[in-house]
Amino acid sequence: MGATMISVRRALGLTIVALAPTQTYGQSSEVVLEVGGSQFRPPVGVEGSPASFLVGGIRASRFLASRSQLRASVLAGRSLDAAASGNFATGEVGADLWQDLPASWAVGSEMRAFAFDVGGPFPYRAGGLEASAGVRFHTPAVSAELMAAGGWGRSTVELQRYTDGPTELVTDDLWRYGGSAQLLVGGKSVAAGLASALHESAGGRYRSLGGLLVVAAGGGGVELRLDVWDTPLGTETTGGLAVILPLGGPWSLRGFAGRSEPDPLTLAEPGRGGGGVLVGRRVAGMTYTAGRSLHEVLDDAPQGAQVRFAVSVRGARVELLGDFTLWEPVAMTQQGSRWVAVLTVPEGTHHFGFLVDGSWYVPPDTQDAVPDEWGRQTATLVVESHHTPSAEGPGRQGAGR
Repeated sequence: MGATMISVRRALGLTIVALAPTQTYGQSSEVVLEVGGSQFRPPVGVEGSPASFLVGGIRASRFLASRSQLRASVLAGRSLDAAASGNFATGEVGADLWQDLPASWAVGSEMRAFAFDVGGPFPYRAGGLEASAGVRFHTPAVSAELMAAGGWGRSTVELQRYTDGPTELVTDDLWRYGGSAQLLVGGKSVAAGLASALHESAGGRYRSLGGLLVVAAGGGGVELRLDVWDTPLGTETTGGLAVILPLGGPWSLRGFAGRSEPDPLTLAEPGRGGGGVLVGRRVAGMTYTAGRSLHEVLDDAPQGAQVRFAVSVRGARVELLGDFTLWEPVAMTQQGSRWVAVLTVPEGTHHFGFLVDGSWYVPPDTQDAVPDEWGRQTATLVVESHHTPSAEGPGRQGAGR
């Protein structure tokens, strides 16, 4: 049951590889409620029928600069087969912290703590910590990552060796260390590449080599993956199709179909096959439209320009402020999912941002963003004097964001 639960957790805890710095699933922060179902065949070496679950949970994410993020989730599943049980609950908190360097490089670390509990017929509990550190190289055509990682945990399984006999708790200390490498080649929307990993663990050595194809567009993504694993129990081939799709408004879908990989830390063997789908609804958080400019030059003005500022963000009150307002908030008007304000801005280089319900906000994908003296990111706007509307036409973009 432990391996089945891990399969469910991995299948429904999907991560689509970001192909570009602006593709951050269209959010700066979010809290999402999810409900769905999954079905998995027993792990390799275990006889039994497929296990089906109703699954529900909540997850929260906070996206930071340099593709960093904080995340937490709780997921629970109820077996549809009362005789087999296998009800489970799992929780995870984690952080991906990255710092951009010159020449398209970045360094960072990723950490997570997890725990889960699986019901009968063999109650199984496990928990652990994992951490990794490494380096990334990213250009519009090539993305590469090299990581070193380690983890520690403990598992407990409750066994009843004889019918009507006493139960026995079997506890194992878990550990693993190793590294992974990944290379993707392609454009902003489609990329293909190779991935490999080597793990030394309490159960022996795990090695993997595989290929993946990633497609990302419109805030969603699809990942097709195939890996060959050399495990202590033999060679296994795993892989499948993972999908993240926006469904419009606050709704989204995550899904997986295929064969889950082994877990060197918890020593779970690969599943024989299965899949799951979760439909989510965002109940809190701020959103933005990736890639849309924050400002648009409408027309010339004496020694400046008339500029429309617009931001797609969820809030009850949104205000604009910058050096051209003497950092005094100016109320914005809501137009659908966007908040808009039109101001006359003098020529020169300016910095600005927004207040969303009183909290400072600049979309994480904003180009030409710079920190102010308090460390806040501010957007940049350059207004040139003596524009010629007939030459550039209406609605031309400003020089910065």
